Amino acid sequence: MKNVENKQLKYEKALEYEIFTKEEYGFAKNKIQDAECIFDIWWHVWYFSQWCRMLNHDTKIYYFEPVRELYNRAQSVLWNDENIILNNMGISSESGISTILFNEEKTMQSSKYSSFLNKNGKEINVGFITLKDYLKDNNIDKIDVLKMDIEWMEFEVLSSRWYFERQKIDNLIVEIHILNGEMKSEWNQLFEKIKNMFWSVETICSWYSEDIFLIWACRETWLW
Repeated sequence: MKNVENKQLKYEKALEYEIFTKEEYGFAKNKIQDAECIFDIWWHVWYFSQWCRMLNHDTKIYYFEPVRELYNRAQSVLWNDENIILNNMGISSESGISTILFNEEKTMQSSKYSSFLNKNGKEINVGFITLKDYLKDNNIDKIDVLKMDIEWMEFEVLSSRWYFERQKIDNLIVEIHILNGEMKSEWNQLFEKIKNMFWSVETICSWYSEDIFLIWACRETWLW
């Protein structure tokens, strides 16, 4: 158990460096600084929410974490910020309870799906809600910045009925994982859909793998 905790701490430290020092999401700084509503969806622990708060003290941040253990940790860090709304659920293509494979050593690689990135995940049940349902339930008309890193669930979410909420999302940041040939074909179709939904779309390659990259999509021109 101690070995698992040490490995998780190692990956969290690397993640902390990527977000706060290397500024993996630095391309979105101006949009975040002007945002009134930010969605931080899954698997970057709580660092992205903290980074956004450093850039913008007034924005409202909606943080989503379906795994209770990780949610509790985030809550212990973010609990005293009344403008961060903590949600013990994930965003998916359907609302309800679903099984995911929880990776205790690399929690950020937990997913609904098994792959070479998550071979030893433990099955646990967690809650999900669709973006459409969440926006309706909470009377949210617009998301200024939506960041999503959900370990190859992005295909089902981006291809689902969230499409009909596209006018409510001004800026989209999503990590894409291409794990096989079938996903590559799906991605080509999905990319065309995203380009039709936003005014500008950029692909930002990962320094780890050419099959993992960020999509940065804006409904309006960039403000660099």
